[in-house]
This record gives sequence, structure tokens and C-alpha cells, in this order.
Amino acid sequence: AQKEDSEIWTIVENLTEQTEFRLDEDDVLWQGTRLCVPNDASLREALLTEAHSSPFSVHQGS
Repeated sequence: AQKEDSEIWTIVENLTEQTEFRLDEDDVLWQGTRLCVPNDASLREALLTEAHSSPFSVHQGS
């Protein structure tokens, strides 16, 4: 999805000026240790649903 996002590609095209951003070996854009997610509401909702459904994200008292 990153490859279709114009804002992300603006950052990628200017990586030499952006010290906080990097591309990994799969051409995925990161800001430090955080994955850059395109501004797409349905994609963000799907990612959050998946993350909160994981057995590794259980909070005490749940």
C-alpha cells in the first residue's frame, strides 16, 4: 500500500534529506522503528483490528 501513497513517495524521493526515515531491504518505509502507514482509513482499521486481536496484545484484566 505504501507504493500507492503519494505522500510516502515524496518522503522516499527525498530520503537523502530525511535522516529520520529509511527504506528496508523490502523497500518498506520506516520512521525510526515505526512503520509508515498510508493515510487510508480502511487499511489503518484493518491493521489495528489485527494488532488488537493478537494473543500477544492481551492486557491484564482482559
